[in-house]
Amino acid sequence: MISTDGGEEELRRRDDTEYIKWLQVKAEEISATLKKLDPHRINQIIKSYEQYLDHPASLHVPLEDDKKETIKQLVGNDRLKNIILLKTKAFIFAPSILTPYKSSLDFGTAMYRRFSLHGLWFSVIAMNEEYLKSATKPMLRYMLEHELAQGEIYAELAVHNIKNLGLDMKGVIHEDARIKAIQRSGISDSEVEQEKQLIIDLSAHHPLVPVHFASASLFKYLVENWEQLKQFGLASQNETEKELEISMEKLAEWAEFAVNSFTIFLKELKREITMTGAEYGVEIV
Repeated sequence: MISTDGGEEELRRRDDTEYIKWLQVKAEEISATLKKLDPHRINQIIKSYEQYLDHPASLHVPLEDDKKETIKQLVGNDRLKNIILLKTKAFIFAPSILTPYKSSLDFGTAMYRRFSLHGLWFSVIAMNEEYLKSATKPMLRYMLEHELAQGEIYAELAVHNIKNLGLDMKGVIHEDARIKAIQRSGISDSEVEQEKQLIIDLSAHHPLVPVHFASASLFKYLVENWEQLKQFGLASQNETEKELEISMEKLAEWAEFAVNSFTIFLKELKREITMTGAEYGVEIV
């Protein structure tokens, strides 16, 4: 008989293996898009990937003061209290929650995450810098409202100790947040469609990283900048939040897996971009 702990460990290893296989397939698909760019741009993107791998926290940098002010004006300073605002140099991708096909991807321009570090909770919104440059103010407001709405929904689920959400449930949450974002921002239907097209266009010309790696890099960013950021931390507000706190050891282990997986993704991406791979450091013998 296999113990419960052993069974859970085996299930986790199986999930990890499936995730890595999925990343390798996505690397092949993403390489097909990259091949359409000129060689100079391809090299720039590859060098960006190598930088992220060498120093994961470098994927995120502080948001400029003028951009912070714009963001706060759009949604209200009080709603962003104790939220760390960063910009990210890549777009994120994840399995689509909008379509039923496993091969489909969703591309993200922003990510709202909460981490428990040293007994404190930190809220972070990281936004893609190219999107920040290109989006209209209604688009920015819509994006921010969507991230905040999702944060509210997930916080409510946490209070009721609801975890391990399936893809269908995540799709419901995404749609609920999308509707709230449209209502709160007042964005028009036509501009929502323009925003979708903007994301498609930008993501075809800039680095794409898996959402797990992007989350892990956020964690590493918080750790590396602890002295400057600890002022944003909040103690758990109830027993449920206290129970959800994760040890630094477990977070570090999770982040290490995400980085190692990204290593495999990048190796596969380089291999697929060219027949020899020599130009990108992975020559096939």
